[in-house]
Amino acid sequence: MIELLSLEHEQAGYQIEIGLTRDIGYARRMLIIDEFTYEQLNALAPYFGERMRLSLYPKWDPFRNSYYSTLVIMNQTFSETLYFACSEYYVSQLLQLKEVDDPHVHEEIAVDTTLPSIPPARRLRKKNKKWIGRFGLQSIVFVCLAVVLLSLRMGGQDMDRAEGLEGPSQGAGAERIEKMVSLPFIPPIGKISAISSQQDESEPTPEPSKPTPESTEPPPKQTKQYEEIKLTGNEYTYSLPKGYVALSFDDGPSKYTKEIVDILVEHEVAATFLFVGNKVSRNVEAVKYTSEHQMSIGSHSWDHSKMTNNGVKENQNNLAKANQALEQIIQSPITVFRPPYGAINDKLAAKVTEQQMKVLLWNRDSEDWRRKTPEDVIQFVHHTDPSGAVYLFHEKKITVEALPAIIQYLQGKNMKFVIFK
Repeated sequence: MIELLSLEHEQAGYQIEIGLTRDIGYARRMLIIDEFTYEQLNALAPYFGERMRLSLYPKWDPFRNSYYSTLVIMNQTFSETLYFACSEYYVSQLLQLKEVDDPHVHEEIAVDTTLPSIPPARRLRKKNKKWIGRFGLQSIVFVCLAVVLLSLRMGGQDMDRAEGLEGPSQGAGAERIEKMVSLPFIPPIGKISAISSQQDESEPTPEPSKPTPESTEPPPKQTKQYEEIKLTGNEYTYSLPKGYVALSFDDGPSKYTKEIVDILVEHEVAATFLFVGNKVSRNVEAVKYTSEHQMSIGSHSWDHSKMTNNGVKENQNNLAKANQALEQIIQSPITVFRPPYGAINDKLAAKVTEQQMKVLLWNRDSEDWRRKTPEDVIQFVHHTDPSGAVYLFHEKKITVEALPAIIQYLQGKNMKFVIFK
C-alpha cells in the first residue's frame, strides 16, 4: 500500500514522498515524478490532516488515450476517491516499487528514482500560479468539452462509470468524473520497464485494458473446499500463493453477518471476519453464529479509529478491549488483527505482537463501501486476477447480494479458498 505524504516542486524537479507498507514493514521513499503527473495531483490538493492513499494500479483509458489513477482521501468520518491523469513514466515508477516488493527480498532496496539527498518535502499545498498561467486556459476549454460530451452520453443512458477505468463495468458512480483534471495528454517520459520474473506472483500486472493472464498451469482440482492458514512470523500477511484465494469481511458484526455466513456455508467455503469490538454487544448472536460455522474471527480494533494517531497505552487498551469482547463469546483466543484503514506502524505492530496476534492486510480492495450496485462489486472481481488474492469486502447489502456470484466465479476459476488463523 502506498500513502501519499507530500508533494513538492523543488529545484531538483517534481517529487512525492510516500509511505510504503509491505509484508516486511513500513518505509518512506522520495520519488521523482514528471511535471504532468505532478500538476494533476497538485490540482487535487490541499487535504490537510487527512490520510491519502495512492492506487498501485493505474488504468488505461482508451477514450482519452492516457493513464488514470486514484487518490483515496480518508479520515475518521469520511472516505472519498478522486481521479487524476498520470503519465506512463509514473506507471513505470509504480512497477519498480512492486518489483522491490518481491516476497523473496527481505531487506530495504531503493529503486533507482529514490532521492536520498533531497531535503524533506513540505506538506501538500495549493497549486501554484505558474501552473495556472500555463494550463489554466487549456483546462477550462477541456473541462467545457468534457461537460458537453458527458451530457450527451448521459442523455443516451450509456454513461461509463468513473471507476470504469478499472474495467468495462456499467452502473452508477460516473458523477465522480467531474473530479478528474482534464489536462491534455503529455507524451510519456519513459517506457514501462519489463516486469521482473520474480515479481510478487500474488499481484496483478497493471495492464489496464486486459485482465492479468493466469498461470499457465492451473492449480490442481480441489480435494476440499477450503483450508486454514496459520499466520506466523513477524511479517504482515497480504497475499497468497498462486491458485489460492481468501475472502475477508471488515466492520462487522452487523445485521448482514448471518446472511453472509449462510451464503458461504451453502457454497461450502469459508471466510475471515474482522469484527469491531464496540459492535459486538449489539450483535452477540451474529458473532456466535459465525464461530459455530467454523469461520475465522479476528479483531478490527475496538472503535475503528486510526490507531497510528493513538498513544501506545491507548492502543494497548484498544486491542485488549476488542479481544475481550470477542473471546468471551467464542471462547477461543483472537489471533488475527487487521488495522483500520490499513494504518500500522512499528509501535502499533509491537502491541499487536504483545497480545499474540498477527497482522492481516489485503491486496484486492473491492471498495464496496462506495459502489452503487451488486453488479459493480461483481465486475471488480471479474477484472482482477483472483490467484493469490486476499479480497477485502465489507458487511454491506450490495456485497451480500453479489457474494453468491463472486463465489461461483472463483470456484469456476478452480481457486482454493483459505481462512486465516
